[in-house]
Amino acid sequence: MFTGWTPDAAAFLAELADHNTREFFDAHRHRHTAALLGPTRELAAELEPEFGPVRVFRPYRNRRFRPDAPPYRTDTGGTARGGALAVVLTAAGLTTTAGIWLFDAGQLRRYRAAVDDGLARLLDPLDVDTGRRLAGRPRGVPADHPQLDLLRLRGLQVGCSWPGGEWLGTREPLDRVRAAWRAAGPLLEWLDAHVGPADPVPPRPRAAATQARDECGAVDGAVAADRAWG
Repeated sequence: MFTGWTPDAAAFLAELADHNTREFFDAHRHRHTAALLGPTRELAAELEPEFGPVRVFRPYRNRRFRPDAPPYRTDTGGTARGGALAVVLTAAGLTTTAGIWLFDAGQLRRYRAAVDDGLARLLDPLDVDTGRRLAGRPRGVPADHPQLDLLRLRGLQVGCSWPGGEWLGTREPLDRVRAAWRAAGPLLEWLDAHVGPADPVPPRPRAAATQARDECGAVDGAVAADRAWG
């Protein structure tokens, strides 16, 4: 049962931000487990029956494409429904989000075609993140379009944020996350119906040399390995 994060959670995250090194994390791993990882897993387990599996963040950053990034995350939390729902705890407080952070080309096209007054009414009681939007207006959209602000968005995500405090050490975070995700349910249904999932990423083409060997009918070990993986 989730009973809240320990008082050390915010302190650990703040210290990790100042000492984001392997040496510090290894020396304080027990604090991360007790104050952050354990309670977050308990929160995820209580959310799962209603919202599906919640993937809890690992503490390590993926630095494959950002080698200069700090090695450890300075937050904790998890995502559900393939990232459409998220909860994040930082040293400053708790945040929930719901929706699609950034549309791909196909999603953006479908989204703009579906924007109408109904979506505007659905979003009226929610806090929409407008950080990712065009500075101007989409091509072909008149300047007096009634939903121009929505058409400018490049992603559609809503959220709630609360500053930290003693309440984080109770069951109240569970109630707030559950209520926020429930309130976003109609938006997620609209996105599922009108925008859909991201387009699949096409597989990378094999190297030209490998393709040439295939065309020539070569069956040496290297080509066989390429075929097994490809």
